[in-house]
Amino acid sequence: MATLTTNLFHGQGERDHRLDVVEGQWPADVDGSVYVVGPDKRGPGGHWFGEQGLVERIRMRPDAEGRVVVEHRRVATVVDGLRRRHPRLFAKVQFMELSPFGVSNFANTNVAAIDGRLFLGYDAGRPVEIDPETLEHLTPVGANDEWLQSAPGLLEPLCAVAAHPAVDVEDRSMYFVNYSQLSAAGVERETWLARWDLEGAVQRWRVVGMSPYDSIHDVKATEHHLVISDLPFVVEPDGFRGAPRTIRNQTHTSLWIVPKSDLDAAPPGATVQATEVRLPMPSGHVLVDRDEPGGLVRVVLQHMPLADLMVSIGPATRDHRNGALIDAEYEGMVALAVQPSVIGRYLIDPVTGRVHEAEVVHDDERLWGGILTTTDLHRVDARRHQRQLWYAGCGFDPDLVPQPWWDLYGDAADGLVDPAQLPQQAVPGALARIDLESMKVAEVWAYEDGAFPSPPTFVPRTGSDRPDDGYVLVVVHRDGDKELQLFDAQHLELGPVARATAAGFHPGLLLHSTWMADRIGPRRSSYSVPVRRDVVGAVRGIPGVLRSMARMVRDLRRERTSGGAAVERP
Repeated sequence: MATLTTNLFHGQGERDHRLDVVEGQWPADVDGSVYVVGPDKRGPGGHWFGEQGLVERIRMRPDAEGRVVVEHRRVATVVDGLRRRHPRLFAKVQFMELSPFGVSNFANTNVAAIDGRLFLGYDAGRPVEIDPETLEHLTPVGANDEWLQSAPGLLEPLCAVAAHPAVDVEDRSMYFVNYSQLSAAGVERETWLARWDLEGAVQRWRVVGMSPYDSIHDVKATEHHLVISDLPFVVEPDGFRGAPRTIRNQTHTSLWIVPKSDLDAAPPGATVQATEVRLPMPSGHVLVDRDEPGGLVRVVLQHMPLADLMVSIGPATRDHRNGALIDAEYEGMVALAVQPSVIGRYLIDPVTGRVHEAEVVHDDERLWGGILTTTDLHRVDARRHQRQLWYAGCGFDPDLVPQPWWDLYGDAADGLVDPAQLPQQAVPGALARIDLESMKVAEVWAYEDGAFPSPPTFVPRTGSDRPDDGYVLVVVHRDGDKELQLFDAQHLELGPVARATAAGFHPGLLLHSTWMADRIGPRRSSYSVPVRRDVVGAVRGIPGVLRSMARMVRDLRRERTSGGAAVERP
């Protein structure tokens, strides 16, 4: 019987809570709010990522009665409203949703803050802005005709934009990666770097010099460069008809580095050259220092060896060891918790791509199933040089290793632990602090009875400007009522300084988070994309999208005719 809690996907939607502090004392030197976004799942079934976004706001300053206020609001986009009124026009295909309006932008993956404004990201859609006070949807970022479109739609054509933008506080800009999400294997994808000054038009430059990749999920900015990271995300056409996967994920991470000065020197629409770097082990997310001492870029990667976001537990999924059906309560869970959590740190020459230093850290005894990380991105000195990182994981459960994953990775030789040597006993979920200077696991707080923390969010201490001085807030998923736990960021092993919960507090398992100071006064911008312009841009883009799709079909047919259907994953 599985140890991990089954209380994962029984979300409550738009429900608010006032949590009692049941242990410890909620500190007085915190303010602002933590924002979490994720799929609005109300029960197990379907892929974890395949639902409209839900935003959770946790007010860090308790109310007059000492309770912690938690609010939930659905990301009510225009297409979400159309879905509610005309549900028969919408159909789910694995983790995607299609309709005459296009490919639904679920806006459920990432949340980023800059200049008192809040933005949500989703890899198969444009970024959207929401109001940090009311949590209401405000506008997409960029009209449809400002982005590369990959699939047609009357309102929401597929505009694939990496969910994690580069939030450049010092330059007061955001950078995005916009790319063709549909292409034949081995064919160079159309990839664009986009820059937005928070008010005007989205400007784009075509990036060249990129080897084939599955998807782009993250981009980050140093003082002088942009660092793009790929994400293994294998989608096989036959999979949409229910066929099992035959191609495993890649064994490496590809990074592409582009000088900011190249964007300044070339007009929008021109091409810019990327320097490509290949590193062992695939990755989920990337961090960078803003500073570039000696002209080198310092990169920190959240590696995810043998993990596969496209292998999820379904109603007929079985335990690879004995063929027993896996409990239906886990339906939707993806294959993340199959290896120890691992962080890599690299020092790279952005001109030549040479890796000057490479070091990884992991703890095979205590840290497994890494999900998400957090760092101090709120202070200038912390952004200039990242010193510490906090990592939350759900552990490892031998009863939740599905047969489809084993069929792809059972003989893999590129993991940290050989699949044949996976633990026979459960490894508990944990919150860890990683020292990025010494590359050591500094401390670990482990959970019992199948509980685990996710996501972790760094909250700066009010009145302090010291890097990494603050707290880490986690949502603890467990059987029964869930809870918030607040840790001193430098003393995890002392346990939480405060725990807060209430009867009936059962938020679903969400994704990324951020802290933001309370906004003073009204929104500082009037930026908005009119729906009419979006419709016109979508309709005008249909002929070009159809031509691109026709070329892709021809390439696929040519590939199959030449016997190139089997694609090697180096």
